[in-house]
Amino acid sequence: MTRHTAGGGLIVKRKLACDPRTRYLRFLPRNPDPARLPMVCVHGISRHARGHLEAFVPWAERTGTELIAPLYDRRRYRGYQRLRSSNRRLHAAAALDAILDETVMDRPCLLFGFSGGAQFAHRYALVRPGRVAALAMAAAGWYTFPSRAASFPYGLAPGRLPGSLAIDYPGFLGLPKCVLVGDQDVERDDSLRSNRRLDSEQGDNRLTRATAWVEAVNRQAGRTAGAPVCELVIMPGAGHDWTECYAGGGLARRVSDFFDALQPQASATTDSPCLRVAAAGAYTPFD
Repeated sequence: MTRHTAGGGLIVKRKLACDPRTRYLRFLPRNPDPARLPMVCVHGISRHARGHLEAFVPWAERTGTELIAPLYDRRRYRGYQRLRSSNRRLHAAAALDAILDETVMDRPCLLFGFSGGAQFAHRYALVRPGRVAALAMAAAGWYTFPSRAASFPYGLAPGRLPGSLAIDYPGFLGLPKCVLVGDQDVERDDSLRSNRRLDSEQGDNRLTRATAWVEAVNRQAGRTAGAPVCELVIMPGAGHDWTECYAGGGLARRVSDFFDALQPQASATTDSPCLRVAAAGAYTPFD
C-alpha cells in the first residue's frame, strides 16, 4: 500500500523480506536529505503505528528525514515491549534489525517509542546501542533499571532476555537520551503494569516512574566519563492518551527538536524544549 502525503512524500507499507508476515511503514520525503539520520517510530499496545508516524510527517517532509514504523501485531508479537514475541521466526528486536537491514542498512537511527513502544525502544537500545544514534521515550509504563541485582526486564541481569541478545550497558549509557511524560499521566489504568515490587522500586504511576528512571540513569552517567545526561521533558496538561500528548503536549515538536539538535546539520534552536536534568535528578516543568 502506498499513500501520498499532503507534502508530496510517500507512506509505503512493506512486508519484511525474510518474514513476510512482519510488516512496517516507511515514509519517504519528496526531497530526502542524505545527511539526515532516519527516525524509527514504535507504537504502543494500541498499535496505532500510522498515527504516530503521521505526527512526524510534516517535520520529516520539511527536513528530508526518512521515517520507519514497525508493526508489531498482537498475535505474533505479544510481549514486544520486553523484546519477546509469540512467533518462532523472529523476536521483536530481531524484527527491527531486519527492517533496518533492508531499509537504511548500517546507518544508525533516531529511535522513538510511545508507551509500550517506549518500553521496547529503551530495551532495544540496551542490546543494540550501535544501531541507535539517539533515543526518545514517551510515556513508558515501566523501565529496565540500571541494576545488575535485578533480572531483565526489571534490571540488567540476563533473566528473560531472549538467548541471542546481550545487554551492552556502557554502549547504552553513551547514547543521547530524552524521556517525555505528561504531568497528568498519573492514573493507574488497566494498561499500567502494577505489582508490589514494581510500585515499590519505580513508583505507582508513569510520571513518578519516568522521574525515578532518569534519576537512576543520571547517577550512573555522573560517574561515567563522557556519558551524556538523560533529559526529562514534562508535558503540561497531558495524560496518557497519545492524541492528547501530540495535540496538547506538543510531543512531536519536542521529540523532533531533540533529534534536530543531534543531526549533522542541526536545525534546532538554542532554546530547545528538552530540559536537561541534573545528575541529582531535579527537573522543571514547562510553562
